[in-house]
Amino acid sequence: VVLLTSMNLLAALVLICATADGLQEPRLVYPRLLEERSSDGKLVLHIHDDLTLNLEQATVAAPQLRVIEELDDATVTHMHDGNEINSNLYQDRQQLATVEVKRRENNAEITGIVGPNHRIEPAPAMERLESGLIPHLVHEIKHRKVHDKAVPFMEKVKGSPLSARDDYNSYYPNKIIVEVFLVADHAYYSTFRGPREALIYACILLNSVNLRLSDMQSPMVSLALIGIQNCRSEDYLHYSYRLEYDMTTLTKFQKYGARKRAEFGNPDILFHLSGSDDSYGNWGSRSTGIAYVGGVCSEYYVGLAEDDAGLFSGVFIVTHELGHLLGCEHDGSGPTSYIEGHPGATSCSWNEGYIMSYVDKGPNHHQFSYCSLLQMRYVLYKRGRKCWDVISRTRNVTRKYPGYRPDLSMRICRKVYPDKQNLEAKVIIEKGDHCKLSCKYTEGNGYYSRWYSTIKDAPDYSSCGENKACVRGRCVYAVIRRKNSTGRRRR
Repeated sequence: VVLLTSMNLLAALVLICATADGLQEPRLVYPRLLEERSSDGKLVLHIHDDLTLNLEQATVAAPQLRVIEELDDATVTHMHDGNEINSNLYQDRQQLATVEVKRRENNAEITGIVGPNHRIEPAPAMERLESGLIPHLVHEIKHRKVHDKAVPFMEKVKGSPLSARDDYNSYYPNKIIVEVFLVADHAYYSTFRGPREALIYACILLNSVNLRLSDMQSPMVSLALIGIQNCRSEDYLHYSYRLEYDMTTLTKFQKYGARKRAEFGNPDILFHLSGSDDSYGNWGSRSTGIAYVGGVCSEYYVGLAEDDAGLFSGVFIVTHELGHLLGCEHDGSGPTSYIEGHPGATSCSWNEGYIMSYVDKGPNHHQFSYCSLLQMRYVLYKRGRKCWDVISRTRNVTRKYPGYRPDLSMRICRKVYPDKQNLEAKVIIEKGDHCKLSCKYTEGNGYYSRWYSTIKDAPDYSSCGENKACVRGRCVYAVIRRKNSTGRRRR
C-alpha cells in the first residue's frame, strides 16, 4: 500500500568564501616518464624533484558518454567513446592525483590534478628542452573556505523512499557504481575548447571524488560519468545572497531533473556545475553548493555546486555535496529523520575535520569519517537493486533513444528550405556507412518537374536500417547488452 505522507527532506546548503591568501607562483617543470610497465599499465612520472607519481589506469567514464547540446530550437545528443577517454586517464591513490597523459613521441603532455593542492597543465608558449621534454606549469589550486547551514525542506512524496525491502535483507553487491550526469551552465561549459575537453575535465573532477571514496569497503563505491549537458536555458537558477532563493533553485532543478531523467540516461545522480562569480556577476565572493541528503537513486537525486572551470577549485565542495547525496549528514549530526534506521554521525566529531566537516586539519580533510562511510553504506544498500544496476553499460541506440526527437530531421531541413511545402527529409548512407540527411523538394507539375536537394549531417540516433541507427556520423547496429550485478547473499 502506497500512502501519501509528508516527508522532511534535508538539504545541505554550503556557502563558500574565497580565500584571501595569495597563491604560489606557477612552477615551471619538465615532466618525464621514468618507467612504463606495459604488463599492468602502470607509469612512473617524474614531475619535479619533490614529486614523483606512481600512476595506474583510472576508469571513470562510462563506455559511451552522451553530450547534450541545446541549439536554438532543438536539443541534439552526441555520443563519445568513454573507453578512449579512460585510456589516457591515470591516478595515484596516495597523492590524490588524477591526470590525462597524452603521448608526444617519447614524451607526454600532462593535464590534471597532481596532489590535493596542485594542478598541472602544458605551457605551449615555452620552448622545449633539447631532450624534447615538454614544459608544464604546476599551479596551486585556489581552495575556498567553507561555511555550512543545514536547511529542512518539506515535500510530499509517496511512501518512504528508503522503506525496508527484501533486497536489503537478502542481497548486497561487492561493488556499487553510481552513475552521474552533469549539467553545466553555458558560461561554465564555454570555458572548454569543445566537448572532449569538457568530458576530460569532468572525469578528472569525479575521479578526485572517487579517490576520496576509496576507503569505502563492503561495498566499494565509485562514481561513473555518463554524460554532460551544455545548458543554455537556465530558468531553474536563482542567484541571490538570500538562502531561500537557493532553496528555490534546488526545488526547480529537482523538477528539471525529473523531466529530463530519461534523456540524461537515467542517472543515479544529477549534478549541476556553475561558473564562478564572473560568469553572472551575482555570486560575488560567496558561492553555493546544495544537495538532498540521501537523494541518490530517488526523485530527489540532484545537487548543485560552484567550480571554476578548468581550475579544479570545486573538488572539495563537489565531494562534500556528493557525500550528502550518498547519504551523509555532517559529522556530529544526528540521523536523517525521514530515512528509517539512518545511523547519523553523532559518533564522529565535527572538529576532527573530515570531509563532512569544514574544519581543515590536513589529511583528514580529504577523507570521509567512519560515520560517513557507515551512512553511505546504509543508504546505498537500502536503495536496492534498481540503484545497483549499471544502466550505462547497456548500449541503447535505437530510434527511440532518449534525446532523439523524431521531428529533428525535418526541423534541420526546414532551416535549409523554410518556405517549401513538399519538403522531404530522409536519412541516406554514403561511402559504406556514413550517415547523411537528404533535404529534398520538387517543383513543377504535369509532364515536367524538377527536384532540389541539399545534404546535411544526419542527427544522432536517426534510424538508418533494420536495427541500425546513426551515431556520430556512422550507421551502426543497435546492440543491447546488460550487465548483471555481482554480489553475494547476505548471511
